[in-house]
Amino acid sequence: MFGFPGSKGGDGAEDPRERERRRARRSGRMPASVKTLIGFDSMLRNGIAYLGDDRWSASMSFTDINYQLAPERHQMEIIDHWAKMLTGLEGGQDIQIGLYTRTRGLDDVLRDIRMADRGDGLDRWRHDYNDLVGSKLEAASRNTETVKVLTLTVEEHDRDMAVNTLNGLCNSVAAQLNAIDGCRATRLTREQRLALMSEILRPGEDLRFNERTFRHLQGRPDVKDLVCPWMIDASRASTLRVESLDSGFWHRTLWISGLPPELSDQLINELTGLRARVNVSVHLAPYDRGDSMTMVRRKGAEIKMQVMETRRQNRRQGLDPDDLPDDLADQQTQIGDLRDELRRTNQRLVNAMIVIGVSADSEEELEHAVKQVRTRVNAQACKAESLSYMQIEGLVAELPLGNNPLPMRRTLTTNSSAILIPFTTQEVYEPRGIFYGANTKTGNPIVADRRAHMNSNGFILGTSGGGKSFSVKQEIGSMFLNRDDDVIIIDPEREYLALCHAFGGQIVEISAGGHQCINPLDIVLDETGDVDPMKTKTNNLVSMIGSLVGGNTGLTAVEKSLVDRSALGLYVRWRDSGSPLQPTLGDLRDALEATGEDAGHLLAVSLDAYTSGSLSGFSGQTNVNLDNRMTVFDVSALTGELRTFGMMVIIDQVWNRVLRNRAAGRRTWLYVDEFHRFFSNGYASSQFLDIYKRARKYGLGVTGITQNIEELLMDDGARLMLSNSDFLMLLTQNASDADELCSLLKLSDEQRSYFTNVMPGQGLMKIGPAYVPFDGRIRDDSLLYGLYTTSFDDREAAR
Repeated sequence: MFGFPGSKGGDGAEDPRERERRRARRSGRMPASVKTLIGFDSMLRNGIAYLGDDRWSASMSFTDINYQLAPERHQMEIIDHWAKMLTGLEGGQDIQIGLYTRTRGLDDVLRDIRMADRGDGLDRWRHDYNDLVGSKLEAASRNTETVKVLTLTVEEHDRDMAVNTLNGLCNSVAAQLNAIDGCRATRLTREQRLALMSEILRPGEDLRFNERTFRHLQGRPDVKDLVCPWMIDASRASTLRVESLDSGFWHRTLWISGLPPELSDQLINELTGLRARVNVSVHLAPYDRGDSMTMVRRKGAEIKMQVMETRRQNRRQGLDPDDLPDDLADQQTQIGDLRDELRRTNQRLVNAMIVIGVSADSEEELEHAVKQVRTRVNAQACKAESLSYMQIEGLVAELPLGNNPLPMRRTLTTNSSAILIPFTTQEVYEPRGIFYGANTKTGNPIVADRRAHMNSNGFILGTSGGGKSFSVKQEIGSMFLNRDDDVIIIDPEREYLALCHAFGGQIVEISAGGHQCINPLDIVLDETGDVDPMKTKTNNLVSMIGSLVGGNTGLTAVEKSLVDRSALGLYVRWRDSGSPLQPTLGDLRDALEATGEDAGHLLAVSLDAYTSGSLSGFSGQTNVNLDNRMTVFDVSALTGELRTFGMMVIIDQVWNRVLRNRAAGRRTWLYVDEFHRFFSNGYASSQFLDIYKRARKYGLGVTGITQNIEELLMDDGARLMLSNSDFLMLLTQNASDADELCSLLKLSDEQRSYFTNVMPGQGLMKIGPAYVPFDGRIRDDSLLYGLYTTSFDDREAAR
């Protein structure tokens, strides 16, 4: 049992555990304290640790990539990149691959994503959401996360030389990792490195360390005091009891004692896929190339001597001299192949050691978890054994320190060791995100925040009946009920009206002759930035008029000039007048007539039907409230030539709303159903592409929704938007659309399988660089299911 000396109880009486610790020290079973066993001597502010014996180490966390979902050819490319990184290490430059899997408690996950009451009349929906999320997590979720860390160790007598060497080595390794499918490596500071060690050794306790306050403390306490447990009981041969003030757990370290002739790339994936607290550390210590060849020649000489001795014995016994035992013949062949391989390539030999640490709250849970580990290891033709009487050394080998005090080694080539690839499957669990369902492959919850990425734009694509509208409503509901953002929906099929009614939103019916009117010439003058709002609005207006009266060919150069001049003049006069009434389409018609130009007269005549005729639904001042947090534009009645024009007018109004919201510090989300309709007209396509590009700076997130993927992909602008989106939800697709998407997005066959022939509400989701298969289905007996469903049968049953 190891612990800090001199511990006293709160009343000054000696703790009985301290008496036991003193007796253990006198008996020679332990050193003075746990700190002497923790695996490092000190740590610099930049995160570099001194391990003793002139050894120094630095750690980097790195993100996962979708190795498991990649096609086999690409998997081989990833392994090749990883092998090149390992080959680049020199002798004396060791690397530790640490993978630290933690289980999240259900309460912890719910605390992150559940909705609090707001007293706004919508709390019954929030209660239903919380109940749905809880039941989904209980049924499907593994609730684990894996922190992945690379630790590099060098041997240098001089501290400054060690720091310079490690800095250069970390930069080189990070650059090589970045080249592997966008993997990101981040150097850990002292505070981050200590926090990770504290999480392993003192789980559930907050790290009481802050770099700013630490440097002002007098006496500078030992940072090891902040991460070391209070006591480690090592009285058992193969189990540790680790205790601190507020935490205690049972722990066992195993090591991979037997490896097959050919390693599998699934070993790491199998171990990190367990629903348990598991630490996996792979220690690799490469030899110099010269030393590698020397070792191979020496081993070859030993085998040759054994072969010669075996042949002599065979002759004495009257046997065939070439009749060698199978294992000796195999060794002879393998050493010859290895020698040839080292001569032909830049490979080198590597000393390898794999340790697996398992922690649990009780001995029963520990035994169960260890059994699971052994089963997974055995399935990969490997053998795992407990470290008898070396559990302390095993614990040190697990920590992200690059320190391996264990004496066991297995010699591999760099290519062989590269198959122990640390990449598995990407997970998405982002702070302040919303719950999208469970990762179909791992069972972990998908919690994503579209605001956290380069842009908030996205697409939701799926065939009819694939759960497309349902999934959209789920996202809208989660966002609207839990945030203060504004939501605007363009609804061509009246699918979102019930949702809008339930959440107290505003429905705006847009039609040719309806009583609700939106003025196409509405403008917001308080836009900030480098652009002139009147010129920007005028340019948009030219496009809108072109889509309305320009026909298939659009406006001529003269007509564009006349519309531009007339509109800009209207805005200047309106601004100078200070009138609260903005210019209208009728005013523009009169201004065109007043130009005295034949082209102006023809344009004015063309606009007559839309200003005073049967299609005059856009001819007056805006008479609807467009400031509700949820606004649904019902455009189901728009047909013919007014369809594109009306959609463009709405998008222009949305942009005005975005400008006002930006000034107020409010985010806006725009959902456009039947999105492909915007790309049947060049003016509409250009307008939407412009807004899509500008959205990020203005706090706007645009989501396109469509089932007509083939039509969408025929437009180059739409393809560009799709390929540059940071959010994609691919629900079930037909074969031809799936092929097109795979070609555009460079998806593998396995990724394709997650959005073909799947249930409604299932598919493949892209969040930033990560692609994750998801299951967003919810119980059909819930309030939100009844609100979101668009199924005819569900609607009839609810009546």
